[in-house]
Amino acid sequence: MKIICLFFIGLSALSFTSTGQLKNSKQQKSQPAAPSLKKTSDSLKMAINDAKSSFNTLFKSHKDTDAIMISNVEYEDPNLANLKESLKKLKGVKSVAEEYKSSNAVLKIPFKGKPTEMWDQLPASVRAPFKLVEAGDNYISLRFKNDTGN
Repeated sequence: MKIICLFFIGLSALSFTSTGQLKNSKQQKSQPAAPSLKKTSDSLKMAINDAKSSFNTLFKSHKDTDAIMISNVEYEDPNLANLKESLKKLKGVKSVAEEYKSSNAVLKIPFKGKPTEMWDQLPASVRAPFKLVEAGDNYISLRFKNDTGN
C-alpha cells in the first residue's frame, strides 16, 4: 500500500514538472522567463506541501499504542488468552493486536495512558501468572511465572 502511494505521489510530481515545462516553453515565446519560473516554483511548492500532508495522513505516528511483551509463553496458553480478553474489556481499549515469535508474545494496545496504569486496571487473577520485569513510557515487559528461568 505504501509503495503504491509513493508511486502515485511521484507520478503526480512528475506531471506537475512536465506541465510546468510545457507552460514554460509557451511562455518563453511571449513573456520573460522570470514570471514563469515563479509560477512553476509556486506550483512545485504546493505539490510538495500536498505530498507532505498526504504522508502525515497515511503514516501517522502511534503515540497512543502501548506494547506488552511477554517472554517464554506458549501461544496456546490459557493465561495469555485470558490476558488478551481482559485487556479488550478495559475502558479505552478498542483492540488488541498480537505478534508471536519464538515463545515470545507482543500485544499492541491502543491506549491513552501509561501501560502500567493499564496493567494495574487488570484483575489480580489475570496478572497473577505474569511477573512485571520492566516498564517504560509505552511498553511493559512481562515474564511468564511458569518460566524455568525464575
